[in-house]
Amino acid sequence: MVPQASTDSSAPAEAFWHAVRSGWLPLRQCASCGVSFVVPLPACPSCAGADLVVTKARGTGTVYSWVVAHHAFDPVLADAVPYIAALINLDEGARVYARLVDVADRDLVAGLPVQWSASASRVADRPLLVFRPTQPTEQR
Repeated sequence: MVPQASTDSSAPAEAFWHAVRSGWLPLRQCASCGVSFVVPLPACPSCAGADLVVTKARGTGTVYSWVVAHHAFDPVLADAVPYIAALINLDEGARVYARLVDVADRDLVAGLPVQWSASASRVADRPLLVFRPTQPTEQR
């Protein structure tokens, strides 16, 4: 039988966004199976273990995949259309969806090194996960 996670999912989410607003990217690691993840879940998405260790992610990684959004799926991003939504492979092994800035869609490639940007992670007083290339794309 799979252990049941807590039904109060608001506490991990509140702690996650508080950390992001404070300038650090929380990384959760399951003490049972070792899986790392960023999503603020109350239990491990792999084994449902509830013994999670939260650490500060380095915030570096590479672009795994992306899409250029021509419609604002969140009203907060209406003025940013078109924008890039990317799936980032963090160096610690977790994947996270985030907005990608400071790169033209024509310069995107899988494996592009990126860094989490705490300073760009607020839109309309709401925290967002935002990454940018670690070096200007024209230098590649």
